[in-house]
Amino acid sequence: MSNSLTASFEEIWAREQQEVFYKTNVWVKIADMSFNPTMRSGDTLNITYRSSTNVQTYVRGTDITIDDITDTNEQLVVNKQYATGFYIDDFDAIQNKYDAALSYGKDNGIYLSNQVDADILGEVFNATSTVDDGSIGGTAGNGITLATTNVLKVFGAAKKSLRFQNVPLDSAYGVITPEFEDILVQYGIGRDTTMGDGVFTNGYIGKANGFELYVSNNTAGSAVLAMATNPTANDTVVIEGVTFTFVSSIGTTAGNVLIGGSADATRVNLTALINTPTTTSATQVALSTANARKFAANVTAVDSPSGDTMTVKYKGVGTLTVSETFTDGTDTWTANKVKQHCLFGIKGNPVCVMQRTPSVVLKDEPKKLGKNSLNGVLYGVKTFADNAKQMVNVELKVV
Repeated sequence: MSNSLTASFEEIWAREQQEVFYKTNVWVKIADMSFNPTMRSGDTLNITYRSSTNVQTYVRGTDITIDDITDTNEQLVVNKQYATGFYIDDFDAIQNKYDAALSYGKDNGIYLSNQVDADILGEVFNATSTVDDGSIGGTAGNGITLATTNVLKVFGAAKKSLRFQNVPLDSAYGVITPEFEDILVQYGIGRDTTMGDGVFTNGYIGKANGFELYVSNNTAGSAVLAMATNPTANDTVVIEGVTFTFVSSIGTTAGNVLIGGSADATRVNLTALINTPTTTSATQVALSTANARKFAANVTAVDSPSGDTMTVKYKGVGTLTVSETFTDGTDTWTANKVKQHCLFGIKGNPVCVMQRTPSVVLKDEPKKLGKNSLNGVLYGVKTFADNAKQMVNVELKVV
């Protein structure tokens, strides 16, 4: 095991470390964390919902119809556990001007917090209501091409969706992307309106059309790959910089996907690698360690044989970037279906149970003059039935 910390030794480099810019976490502001005190141990939270009874007209002297009632149980399982670790040699620590263990430990804590953010904002896919281009007069199923001319319609559609679910709108929130914020700022400049002034002066957090807004780079993304024609050898699909290469012989290169006997078979192979990125088999070669970790935590793919498509959902990505090099030009990512997903809803939705927050532990390394810096987080996230009604998936086209 070796490390390179000499970049910060005083005699070689400047005293100050380069500033690292991190994503802004919003999960602590929107999720329901109220179950934390009752879930200090155990791994399952049970929530019981009652069935509805029907109001009926009463006729004097006649029997009332007796409705059956049932309880429905839903569970949140605390099963998301992530960790980071690195080694600091005592001599490196002595010769560094800054506290390497503290600084790198803080970095890792933020990385873990970003993962929590990604999981909570990724619950957008479980929202009961969706606002897409069809919701504001365009084509249903397509992402919205956001502009100053339609941004208010998006808020209106989200609010209407919540009202249709009989949801009280006090404490409504919207987690938006930086691109969304930019459109709001452009809309607000020069307009004598409360919304315009609020967005322009309050920066990342303001209120617009009744929604308290938070800007995040950790929103979810999705994309639809149309692939009706079987690829040829060395055709590629790229998802967030990770290349998947179609091959006629599996080989050993990370990301290789075996070409099957049909486009359907090959899509199944590609879907399998995305969903099991650490596995090497007769039809796939595992991704690199770093990419496999990222995909295992955040990416899922679903094949649709009837539509000759594969849908990829990516938590915490912000703006999802995809590309392809196919011999057949009809195989491509569908432009109107590469989307950002902004989570709108009522505060307290979804639910998160946090049993361990990111915190650093230093442990001596046997037979070495140094320490391992370990960090970990343990939590569970769930969109219960009632939560889903109080959440809206606002789909924007990536442009």
